[in-house]
Amino acid sequence: MSGQIKRKIYLEDKPREQALKQLLDQFQIEREVEIVPTSEARGRVTAKPIYATLSMPHYHASAMDGIAVHAEDTYGAHEKRPLHLQEGVQFAYVDTGDPIPEPYNAVIMIEHIQELGQGKIEIIEPATPWQHIRPVGEDVVSGEMLFPQGHCLRPVDLGALLAGGILSVAVVKKPVVSIIPTGDELVQPTVNVQRGDIIDFNSTVFQNHIEEWGGLPVHRGITKDDPDLLKKAIKDAVDDSDIVVVNAGSSAGSEDYTVHIINELGEVYTHGVAARPGKPVVLGKVDNTIVIGLPGYPVSAYLSLEWFVQPLLCDY
Repeated sequence: MSGQIKRKIYLEDKPREQALKQLLDQFQIEREVEIVPTSEARGRVTAKPIYATLSMPHYHASAMDGIAVHAEDTYGAHEKRPLHLQEGVQFAYVDTGDPIPEPYNAVIMIEHIQELGQGKIEIIEPATPWQHIRPVGEDVVSGEMLFPQGHCLRPVDLGALLAGGILSVAVVKKPVVSIIPTGDELVQPTVNVQRGDIIDFNSTVFQNHIEEWGGLPVHRGITKDDPDLLKKAIKDAVDDSDIVVVNAGSSAGSEDYTVHIINELGEVYTHGVAARPGKPVVLGKVDNTIVIGLPGYPVSAYLSLEWFVQPLLCDY
């Protein structure tokens, strides 16, 4: 049998705000930067200000379907004095988004012209210079700052980046959060459960919350209630993680080893907070990596995850 650990009954009643402040003070890791394709950057945090390399539009573009004209050529148009224009000489057909051909400087909507045949049209009101034209840089100007450092990129932001010629973006590397579910009774999700089996569904909830909060979850696999196995799992996890979450075994039962292992490998800051549910949480550090022991009971686990893991990810 594995090494024996003396059972510890006592749990603290530390105020949750005090426990969180102490944890945040201990969470000190260097931010790393990585380059990702813009199309895959939703939800990522910019590592530095981003400046456009292209104007949008980068040419004078028609804002309407219609005809491009030289505005000065239309000034005499009136409903009592219709003006006739010849295609290729005094106007050119354009669709929305088309470049405005030289030497034209205005667009008349297609609904406002009367086609007469043989390339001629009739208008009854004049155009004004630059009407229905989107000038260069109307949306984005080359060199303009699109987003500051520390901005969480939304779907619409990715469109602005691509329009500004940004095909890849420097973002803060996601902090790695390892998840270690523990328990002899735990099994992977299945319909073939046996008497006494408990499906490990907490890990899936943890993973999705961590992704939602900007972290990179890593499921380390189920660890049985054995102190040697848990010690190895934690030691392996802290080597390549920014945060380690151990689920279950955080209380003071006969097989609740988490607090003892963290204390043996590193330091325990808190064992128990003044909250119901959520009291039996363990907050500590091993080799400069924050290790958090969460209760196995789902409601307590989810609340503790929100109270202590989310602030770490948001602070990062």
